Amino acid sequence: MSKHVVTVVGAGNGGCTIAADLSMKGHEVRLLKTSSTMHNKNFEIIQQQGGIYVERDEETTFAPISLITRDFRNAIHGSDIIYIVTQTLAHESLAPRLAPFFENGMVIMLDPGYGGSLLFAKYSHAKKLIFAEGESLPLDCRIISDGKVKVLFENVRNPIGVFPSRLTQEGLNILADLYSNFTGISNVLEATLHNPNLIVHTIGAIMNVSRIEYSNGEFWMYKEAFTPSIWNLVNMLDQEKMDILDKLDLPRISFLESFKFRTFKDLSGDSNRVFKYYADEGSPKGPVSSKTRYITEDVPIGLGLMHSLGKKMGVKTPICDALISIASAINNEDYWRISRTLGTLGIDNLDSNKLKLFLETGYSEYSNTN
Repeated sequence: MSKHVVTVVGAGNGGCTIAADLSMKGHEVRLLKTSSTMHNKNFEIIQQQGGIYVERDEETTFAPISLITRDFRNAIHGSDIIYIVTQTLAHESLAPRLAPFFENGMVIMLDPGYGGSLLFAKYSHAKKLIFAEGESLPLDCRIISDGKVKVLFENVRNPIGVFPSRLTQEGLNILADLYSNFTGISNVLEATLHNPNLIVHTIGAIMNVSRIEYSNGEFWMYKEAFTPSIWNLVNMLDQEKMDILDKLDLPRISFLESFKFRTFKDLSGDSNRVFKYYADEGSPKGPVSSKTRYITEDVPIGLGLMHSLGKKMGVKTPICDALISIASAINNEDYWRISRTLGTLGIDNLDSNKLKLFLETGYSEYSNTN
């Protein structure tokens, strides 16, 4: 396994944990904080102590971080891999600020992505880069105190899509040095549609918002939310997602089957039992408010892009659309207006066949930005 210089972009739950984990694997890790909206005290403590404490399996380890900074240029220059772990809501504002510092030969990994790799590629397509997106973070994790994170659960497999997909093997060869259980899938839109938060976060939070508000912080979504009636809704939204996968010539894999693939070694087991095991043994507490990112991020970015893809591919998405409208009403926020779409990604001018070709070959005469 080769060692790399890795810049982790984002200093929240995921960013801090990924940075610490990669440091403990022997990589030189830099941590870049891109905003001041949250986790500022945590970042200050990490700077003071020169790294991050990690609690895992009842043991605590200190992971040194070589550079802890808010300076984009210093964080990016000379890195091999840029691992972007910000909320996907930040991609639109972050891409034009970050992309100018990318250097030829870098691998840009987004986790989660929701198609964000195409947005970053839009601002840097003149450079020789490989982009990749995960379906979900390799680790479920939380900041439990300033300067300290806890690993709750680790995926068994981590499917990733690469853009352009013709460079999938080359990208995997490099990224496997970070996580050997990275596995390749068809492209970045397959990763987008198999992001579990697209389904489980949105339905789990929207359909239980009264319980969230009533429980005063004592709500465990994965354990409480998914009753038989709610599973009916999950399955209907999942059908819409799989219909889009069909139209994109991608494997028709259900939410539960993709969830099982990521989280369990034994793929012969019942998928429902796999989900229940995770809910009981590895899932986090919360959310605590209707303003949770489960709604504010996963609705406009995840469901928004799903609606846009459905429209492009001729797939009706009534459940997806209803969830966007209901979430907008709940939070008095027009999530339709701020949705991620093929337009915001700069590829709304492509018909379905050209979109498939674009995902394979990268920027060409088909792109709005060429």
